[in-house]
Amino acid sequence: MANREKIEGFYRLWTSELDKLFSGYIYDEEGKPNPTRYIFSYYLTLLEKFAGNSLEEIEKINILSGIRGVGKTTLLAQLYYATKFISFSKKSKYANITSQNYDKIYLDVSRLSAEGITLNEFFNYYQERNDVRFVDLNKKLLILLDEVHYDEKWGLFLKNIFDMTKSHKNILVIVTGSSALKIKLNPDLSRRSLSEELYPLKFNEYAILKNNIYPPKGLSDKIVEAILFSKDAEELFEFCKNHQNEISRYLTNMPPNAEEDYLYFGGFPFILRLKNKKSIVFELVSGVIDKLIIKDLLEMRRFGSETISKIKDLLYLIASSDSTDIDKLCNTLRLDYRPVRGILDTLIQSGILVEVRSYGQKFVKVRKPIKFLFISPSLRISILNGILPSEVKGKILEDYLTLIFSKDFSKKGEARGGIEVMYDSSSGGADFVLRMGKDKKIIIEVGFAKENAGIKQIENTSKIIDGYDYGIIISKTGDLELSNDKILGMPFNFWLAA
Repeated sequence: MANREKIEGFYRLWTSELDKLFSGYIYDEEGKPNPTRYIFSYYLTLLEKFAGNSLEEIEKINILSGIRGVGKTTLLAQLYYATKFISFSKKSKYANITSQNYDKIYLDVSRLSAEGITLNEFFNYYQERNDVRFVDLNKKLLILLDEVHYDEKWGLFLKNIFDMTKSHKNILVIVTGSSALKIKLNPDLSRRSLSEELYPLKFNEYAILKNNIYPPKGLSDKIVEAILFSKDAEELFEFCKNHQNEISRYLTNMPPNAEEDYLYFGGFPFILRLKNKKSIVFELVSGVIDKLIIKDLLEMRRFGSETISKIKDLLYLIASSDSTDIDKLCNTLRLDYRPVRGILDTLIQSGILVEVRSYGQKFVKVRKPIKFLFISPSLRISILNGILPSEVKGKILEDYLTLIFSKDFSKKGEARGGIEVMYDSSSGGADFVLRMGKDKKIIIEVGFAKENAGIKQIENTSKIIDGYDYGIIISKTGDLELSNDKILGMPFNFWLAA
């Protein structure tokens, strides 16, 4: 238990250093505000509702998860100094924020925990020092908590705040955490919070942050909706044909090799400032993985020292293979099935890996090799130190599709009964099968512009899954074309714009 003197000392030091701490997050080297990610607009709208006294009860507690390095701390810094990131033309839209009629506090809970101070102890002191009580606040208070999972009882702390502030709308709490399993599944916050996930950068966000090049407004949503909701291949082809020039104009504004640079280096915002990025980028991304292993994975599950020492070896084996036979992994790593499966589950829960399961005939689950993909191509490439065996070069495109499936497709598909992402593990099977709701099935094959590449795989898989609505062949260099009445070739450029 921390005494009052220790808490007061931390409080005074923390508040005196906050502006200096945040300066690197909110300003670039020229002293200009850093650009914001798309998700900033969501939270800015939430903050405006809060400041304008129109916040819903369930919106009081907001939880943001995401793997390390995707910009959660930067987002909190930008929300703390929100007025610096509102353009003159939008000041009227966010009038309640610009009037600054609320108090605010930001805390790095990992620093608080390192001092042996709990969230409950700190905010008891905060209330006493400022002569306020959460239960009957008469002025609005924004609380931003970074790395909240470092406090063992963080869920209970937030539950108590939610319960004691039911009588007013004067508090908004936004918390972040890298330990996704603890963040998402905390039982204390069931029906008391909203949650979002911050993913690695898509190409269009990379282009904005790196080169200040914006995509045509609404284009991304239109592409995603066309891929998912077209009635047949011809309708999707007509959409692509009608937007092909728009996408070409957007991409021709990019610097040379922008697409390749993105796939290799562009998944994480902290990479964008580097001058000589190629020499150290793999080391920095590996550092993200090391921190994930040391600080997050070991909090989520207890592993023996022998198992811990082989986590990076396991990641390397996954990064350098097409699909994963867990029994072979066990033999290679000389570990039993249980610890290997435990590592894989934890890597999935942490958000770094996505598991794509195989389905047998009529989608009955069978025991087949599992495809593990990375949530960003930059992760796979960094693990392999930039050296890609020819047999896994197509995997970086699949990693990018996985990011789009996780970030965009899942939300769009909720209204249609949700989306399942699978693959066909049989010989000559397709890379992805998307099933939406009860009936709709889309088969996707990642090809490389060879004649008839992908058609056979899609037709093979169609027999296993008992029919499909349409198939898409994705190629880095191929043309847009309608191969037959059910299959179209769709250049990878369309997916970069999605």
